Amino acid sequence: MKSFKKLLLLPLIALSTLASCANPGPDSGNSGPQWIDYVHNGSIKLEYDYVNRDFYKDGIGQVSLKTAIDGDTAHFAPNVTTTSRENIKARFFGVDTPESTGKVQPYGRPASNFTKEKLLNADENGTIVVSSAQDGYGLPNPDSTGERYVSLIWIHETKKNAPFDELVLLNLWIVQEGLSWVKNVGDMPQYVDTFYAAEDQAEVFKKNLWSGEDDPSYNYGDYEDVSLLDIKKELEKTLQDPNYVNPYDNMKIRVVGTVAGYANHILYIQNFYSQEEGARSPDGEYAGINIFTGMSSIPSKYRKANTYIQICGLAQNSETFGFQITDTEGHFPSVESTATENDCKILIKPEDNVDEFALHTFEYTAKELSTIASNKSTENLFCSTVVTDTVTCSDVYINNSGDEFTLSFEGCSWEVYLTFAYKGDPEYPNYVWKEKADFIGKKFTVKGIYTYHQYIGYNNQRQIDFQIVVGMNDLVYIP
Repeated sequence: MKSFKKLLLLPLIALSTLASCANPGPDSGNSGPQWIDYVHNGSIKLEYDYVNRDFYKDGIGQVSLKTAIDGDTAHFAPNVTTTSRENIKARFFGVDTPESTGKVQPYGRPASNFTKEKLLNADENGTIVVSSAQDGYGLPNPDSTGERYVSLIWIHETKKNAPFDELVLLNLWIVQEGLSWVKNVGDMPQYVDTFYAAEDQAEVFKKNLWSGEDDPSYNYGDYEDVSLLDIKKELEKTLQDPNYVNPYDNMKIRVVGTVAGYANHILYIQNFYSQEEGARSPDGEYAGINIFTGMSSIPSKYRKANTYIQICGLAQNSETFGFQITDTEGHFPSVESTATENDCKILIKPEDNVDEFALHTFEYTAKELSTIASNKSTENLFCSTVVTDTVTCSDVYINNSGDEFTLSFEGCSWEVYLTFAYKGDPEYPNYVWKEKADFIGKKFTVKGIYTYHQYIGYNNQRQIDFQIVVGMNDLVYIP
């Protein structure tokens, strides 16, 4: 439903704005409404300089792209800062693109691809500036989660360190392309008319969301039964060559496996395959996958380790988590009798899963696991893994909110990732470890799910870090 504000704008757009511009749209011909490029015609401009400004102190700053999450979310690293080197988790102001991660909707992928393309171009060849949704300098305001910042994303695709008045607003560009609905734009009143005019124009010219046509990139088909082993074989090619096109990407699949763990909205399952089933070893091999279940919680019965389970979802390559299954939101029914063939199902309860599908845990020394990580081996990828000797923490990365920790260890090429309040010292059970000094120099035993994290590193090169995702009782401090 259009807002009252937008309804007031329609006569102006229909009778004046769309009829007065000299640049026709791609479908307008020589008559009818004329296309206005609101992004580049100066309708909205950045009004103050970003040079030598710190986003965390001034609410504006030049940044480098870390990860383009979806159509309206991205993570950036501040180029200049005296306060925090943490990544800026930006939720784009004024836009609401279709979903393309936990839940996948038509035109979600085109929106995500458009945003990613513009950000990659600007990061490599031009300029990216992030500002808080406010007028002038000042501390940026986090969103309702406290972890992200509602942000204006200003870019120039071809000029490095472009002057602030030459930057254009990516948020508006996404709307103008018909890849987003306008949402909560009232916090910047001076932008309201332009955002809604761009949205109405996209509707008039039937661009993307407003076309009335199916999204050609969206899979409207049925789920297909797929082996985790077949997915693993393709994933190996992707790890070795980032340009390799995985044939399972954007395919709706149905897989089965044993729950190996659950952490941070990710469900991990693994399954065993004999040589007759395609294994490349006479003794067989395991294959696993990570499933993004969406930001809402799923019933606990689906999360219990050793549960043999069916998962239906969309196979998709994630910028951060690699190849995974997503679009499972709403497919974990609380009442099993209501499940359809396209829902997630419990096939064997954990207490009954004692034979061929029982959970297997890989065991390695810290040195052996380092060799696996260095070689990008996948023998235990996304599977339950335990390190049989102790390791000593050498460094810790802590996120802005202080609730995500990545631990490095002496002599190890793998890390540990945890997302909960750690109370590791049995002598002080109520003390929460939250500083680097709490961890560094301490010895631990480790078990969890062996996985990886990928990101854009120095020189815009893809980096892959292998890590063990641990649960509440999986990282044990050894006094």
